[in-house]
Amino acid sequence: MKRIYLYLIISMLFTSGSLLGQTVQFLTLSTDARTLSMGGTGVVAPANAFAIYNNNSAATLSDIKGAFASSYTMWQPGTTASNLINVSGFFKTGKRGAFLLGSRFFLYSAYVMTNDQGSITGTYKPMEITVDLGYAFMITETLSTAATVRYIVSGMSPDASGGAVAADLGLIYKPGNISIGLTATNLGSKIDYGYGPYALPSQIKLGAGYGFHAGEKHLLNAAVQAGYLIVNSGITAGIGLEYSYNNLISVRVGGHYGDSEKCIPSYVSAGLGFRFRGLTMNAAYLLAQKDSPLANSLGINLGWEF
Repeated sequence: MKRIYLYLIISMLFTSGSLLGQTVQFLTLSTDARTLSMGGTGVVAPANAFAIYNNNSAATLSDIKGAFASSYTMWQPGTTASNLINVSGFFKTGKRGAFLLGSRFFLYSAYVMTNDQGSITGTYKPMEITVDLGYAFMITETLSTAATVRYIVSGMSPDASGGAVAADLGLIYKPGNISIGLTATNLGSKIDYGYGPYALPSQIKLGAGYGFHAGEKHLLNAAVQAGYLIVNSGITAGIGLEYSYNNLISVRVGGHYGDSEKCIPSYVSAGLGFRFRGLTMNAAYLLAQKDSPLANSLGINLGWEF
């Protein structure tokens, strides 16, 4: 029976786009549809309800006092048919500080369980959860830093589950229209399902962004980002463009590069955003080759800024 569970765990790790020796790969996914539609360039994303997963340090440099949102991502519908559900937000405290919080639920498709004789004994639906708490501090009016603590629970079978503690560090510098961001994410302990330890998908990401107004009602934002996966030396990169009209509607496109030799897929993305009296709604859609597990992945979110 344990051999069957071990095979299922390895299969799910690889079909979800993971790297050899790593687990909980959903930690690398964008819960923010805006970020997802712009090629995953979250390191320099403006602070919103998903700042804790983009760049936690951006919260203190925001013009708003806080934001909360929920999101749903249909991930790899043609292969794993997994679902990522998220609730998160932030609120400022005083002139320099901000608290960030969030939780993510990654739900796999159910699979059939069998005994040693091959008879079906039931079904199991693997699920992974995080609970996240962060604090950001404004060093100067253009420079902010932050740290997040994360508790992770991963259940792949009735006999294979584990937990881990991790941390994110963030730094952002925003002098005028320019943004430069740096993050180190998922730095922490390994998860042991009873068959040996698996490392977390730790990453270092560096990005730059530029935004400018073309008239009173037209805003253009551009962002680029590069990432390095610490455990397996994988490289990622992203680029994104956004056009916003009168702070009401936004159109976005992006591209993301992943190292195919490290099982990191690439994709092209597109999305829309709406904002009205503090209410926000965003959607993202991934375009990829027909044989790519990311083809037709879709993300949506609904939030409130105040």
